Amino acid sequence: MWLTFIASIYESVFSILLKVNTAYWFQIYTLFEFLAIYFFYRKLFSTLYNRVFSVFFIAQFLLYCLSLLFWHEDEALISISINKIPITLFVFVFSFIWFKKLFQKMEIPDPLDNSLFYFVTGVAIYYSMNLVLFSMGSFIFTSELYFFDYWVVNVIAALILRICLIVGVWKMK
Repeated sequence: MWLTFIASIYESVFSILLKVNTAYWFQIYTLFEFLAIYFFYRKLFSTLYNRVFSVFFIAQFLLYCLSLLFWHEDEALISISINKIPITLFVFVFSFIWFKKLFQKMEIPDPLDNSLFYFVTGVAIYYSMNLVLFSMGSFIFTSELYFFDYWVVNVIAALILRICLIVGVWKMK
């Protein structure tokens, strides 16, 4: 929630009002994004899957460092794509584990009344929608296709994520 709030403020003030190049923000944001998601799932699963968490953390750190080699102010989408793929894989793995446990144990009688259901669902939908967009981002940006038609996918994904986060907070006890 805090990262979404900070991102909204930053994008409104720095990107729109002050016209700061968004390439810097997107590179830094992917790091914060992974850390926020990492700590969310880490807290959700507590001490389970410690090795898997460690492997993902080290892999993401190494890939983030690698993405810095490809980062350029005018072509940030390659770097963003390098960062988004492992984050998406991380989200898919731990969302699948969470949903599997949810429906195997049936400890939560009505998932629609559980805030975690909305958080996990929102994050999983957001990354599902953006996987192809960011993977093909460099191609879309450099081709003669109209970039903003494709960027609508990101806007819709962000809207779904934010609605799920809002409902999740509303459902918290």
